[in-house]
Amino acid sequence: MYRNILVPLDGSSNSKRALDEAIDLSSKFGSKIFILSVINDSNLIFTTGSPDMILQGLHSNAEEVAANGKKQAADRGIAVEAFVERGIPKQIIAEQFPKEHDIDLIVIGKSGADAFDRLLIGSTTSYVVRRSKAKILVINDEEPEETKEN
Repeated sequence: MYRNILVPLDGSSNSKRALDEAIDLSSKFGSKIFILSVINDSNLIFTTGSPDMILQGLHSNAEEVAANGKKQAADRGIAVEAFVERGIPKQIIAEQFPKEHDIDLIVIGKSGADAFDRLLIGSTTSYVVRRSKAKILVINDEEPEETKEN
């Protein structure tokens, strides 16, 4: 049913849960997983210090996140490739990468950004859901709030 599954990883618990789900789906359908970690270089305008040093740190972190995800999938016998891209994450995840790699399904965590980031730049997941031509599976790792009885 799904040949190529994209899993964007940012190190958050929701993205890790998305990878677990993608591995399960891949086991069932014989799919290949594409792990993608995107370096959001638009955040550099809000930082102090050397942009090159900051980019180097962001790149190292993205490489580590992608490598860990790739190892996790490979250890389960899944065909997997890992990529690190630089740019605007929501555009790369929703449009550019799926087109370049014939992605059938994107398995994405509900949110990796904190509340302040979502207010400033909007939700990457929301953008992906609205703009991607691939099917989307959104994973939420948060526990639902219990309903209080009156």
